[in-house]
Amino acid sequence: MIYKKFLIKNFQGISELEIDLSNNRIVTLVGLNESGKTTILQAIYWFYKMIRGIEPDAGQLNKFRPKGFEFTGAIVIEGELVFEDSDYEKIRKKWKTLDDQNKLIIPKSYSYQYIFNYELHAYKGTSRTCTFLARKEGSDKDLHDENNARWQELVKFVKLEVVPEILFYEDFIFEIPESIQFVINQTPQQAKANPKNESWQLVLDDILKAINPNLSFQDHIVNLWVSDNDTAENRISQIEGELNKKITNSWKALFQKESKKLNFKEINLKCDFQNNTLTVSFQIKTDANKIFSINERSKGCKWFFSFLLFTEFRKNRTKNILFLLDEPASNLHSSAQTKILEAIEELSDKSLVIYSTHSHHLINVRWLPGAYIVINEMLSEDSLRGDVSFTETAKIQAVKYFKYVGSGAASDNVSYFQPILDALDFKPSSVEHVPNIAILEGKNDWYTITYFSEIIFKEKKPLNLYPGGGKDKLWEIIRIYLSWGESFVVLLDGDKGGQDAKDAYIEEFEEMVNERIFTLKDVGLNGELEDQIEEIDQKIIYETIYGPDSYLECKANPSNFKKNLNGSIIQLLIKKTPVQISDNTKENFKKILNFIRLELKSQNS
Repeated sequence: MIYKKFLIKNFQGISELEIDLSNNRIVTLVGLNESGKTTILQAIYWFYKMIRGIEPDAGQLNKFRPKGFEFTGAIVIEGELVFEDSDYEKIRKKWKTLDDQNKLIIPKSYSYQYIFNYELHAYKGTSRTCTFLARKEGSDKDLHDENNARWQELVKFVKLEVVPEILFYEDFIFEIPESIQFVINQTPQQAKANPKNESWQLVLDDILKAINPNLSFQDHIVNLWVSDNDTAENRISQIEGELNKKITNSWKALFQKESKKLNFKEINLKCDFQNNTLTVSFQIKTDANKIFSINERSKGCKWFFSFLLFTEFRKNRTKNILFLLDEPASNLHSSAQTKILEAIEELSDKSLVIYSTHSHHLINVRWLPGAYIVINEMLSEDSLRGDVSFTETAKIQAVKYFKYVGSGAASDNVSYFQPILDALDFKPSSVEHVPNIAILEGKNDWYTITYFSEIIFKEKKPLNLYPGGGKDKLWEIIRIYLSWGESFVVLLDGDKGGQDAKDAYIEEFEEMVNERIFTLKDVGLNGELEDQIEEIDQKIIYETIYGPDSYLECKANPSNFKKNLNGSIIQLLIKKTPVQISDNTKENFKKILNFIRLELKSQNS
């Protein structure tokens, strides 16, 4: 089962919005502090908690209400999920215990809606609606109407046994505990008495389950410590091996300079048993076999260590687990934030991720199809200074990035990427490195050149490419780079439109853009960027995504063809899928990439 979308209405400051995960395993919520990103994540997490039978108490129900006025109406939190093949097998197996005479036809999707009703700010009750259109084979009635009791059994089974887990991490624990305590024959109630200790107990349990899903840390290590110490200590060694396989290499990659300085070798678990209690602590061993605590390291090291522990092993517990990450690594150095993007991408191989950010370092342009701009229309300069009036309500919106750009919500004369910068109120500091860039006409050019550079040519040092908002809408980014005094080139199509735009920029900026504005004709090529892909290669690219014979079918409708071809390239880039490309097409794109490099190099010589 996989999450498809969430609908949220009247929850705190949210009027109404939808978060769509279709075709996006990573969703980015981009916005300033106080824009409402955390509120969206909280609503989604409450959906899961209620699915698992956790009901909000009176205090939480009060927090659900919109602030600032006597609210009368309904708060709605709804989630829609799609079944996968393995889910059908589970449900049919459960159905056989309820009815072994009739086969069950199972729908493709399952949705659950929670409605909280209020009158003049007073909570009046909760109603629930489930859409699960299962029916017996041969019946013209839904099971809901034909046998409601069995339908209710299946709904409950799906909620508890099939719906994937959602984990909400508002932050990762910087202060890793000096020790994690386990009491022999500890009960779940005893564990819950210390939530922080319990969360780290679950981490160790997840690591052990990654080795053998039938084992638990409490039952198969702690409770054996006295009666079968050899087995218990052998399993501790297995956990150390798994930690070093999954964590150590990633950690070294992130903190290469520090790792060399520290002679980082491996992670060990120190175990001490006294008074019926096993204490476990994380330690680091150097090449010289010196031991020190993880807490002696920097905040960045501790953050990344915690992040990997809380995600790398947990993602294997259930399929398609949804991680909600609120402002991950926002207070770390920019280079560490960039590495976190790599960790999130790896996490998404088996899981779904929704993360919020107000840092431009945590934006990945490949994930823009699943990105949302989050805006609180009531956010004012006064509230940003801290002068908050508690009689004022919020008005939170989440708009898909591409829709935001195309609808005119973003100014018509800014570059394609500018709405992200606007949403983050971005200005580089005086000591921040600003990369040299090649400014392209639009997002499709960006996706196409990036695909050839990174996937076809496997370039280890790809160019910094900037997707503009159209050939006539590059004024702002050109002005920005001129004001920063940084190197850039602009590459436009080799057609009349591209030449006219080039002439207009040169007329406006004169000698400041000499040898900086080019068209494909300057590269020795003609036409638009798509024209540089030979027809035989267009066919391969297109049919890799849309299937055999789809190329000729779509060629008959030119208005859709260009859009779908670009869509194919985007999907191939996101999936990192190479295809067989002819020598002529490769040569065309090598010319483009080499031309950009030479022009940037000449500006810095």
